[in-house]
Amino acid sequence: MLLEHLPPTPVITPTPPTPPETNPAPRFDVSTAPHTKIPCPALPDTYDGDQAGGERFLQSCVTYIQLSGEAFASDVLKISWVLSYMKLGRALTYALRVFRRPGG
Repeated sequence: MLLEHLPPTPVITPTPPTPPETNPAPRFDVSTAPHTKIPCPALPDTYDGDQAGGERFLQSCVTYIQLSGEAFASDVLKISWVLSYMKLGRALTYALRVFRRPGG
């Protein structure tokens, strides 16, 4: 189903501090960069269920979710967001069926 194509919800685990480097290489300091804001990814186009555009739609959704990771805290939120772009044709029929399902 849809869930198997979406990236898993990230698990945040603390990382232990790294020991100081003996011979540190020069590093790029993001705080001094002129543009530190991450660009906003493009939203997917509305999907109508056409098989020819299905892979493109799915990849667009996966890319958006990966680039907006913190906004999608659960799998239910990811699935609901993807279904919200299924607004026409066979895709709408499928999305409505999922939303009307108990627990869906």
